[in-house]
Amino acid sequence: MSMEVSQINKMELAEQLESYLSGKMGHEAIKSHAWSLSDASPKEPTATDKVFWSSVFSIIHLADDKHWKDGCTQRDLGELLIQLKGSNS
Repeated sequence: MSMEVSQINKMELAEQLESYLSGKMGHEAIKSHAWSLSDASPKEPTATDKVFWSSVFSIIHLADDKHWKDGCTQRDLGELLIQLKGSNS
């Protein structure tokens, strides 16, 4: 069952992603949240929801020690955070 993404969903994900990237939230906590959202992902997201869903699945893939240490997590999720915040305007 897919969910309709609201501005509130985007803001909440942006806040959690910001907490994660600043070290206030651990890998497992952000990953668990992303997994819970992934169950509601649509087969084909709308143009306005693509950044949200891309963020969700990127978190699942990148939120771990290996990617954190090589800098991929901060770079890629940092860019998605900027885009997510931009889509909230």
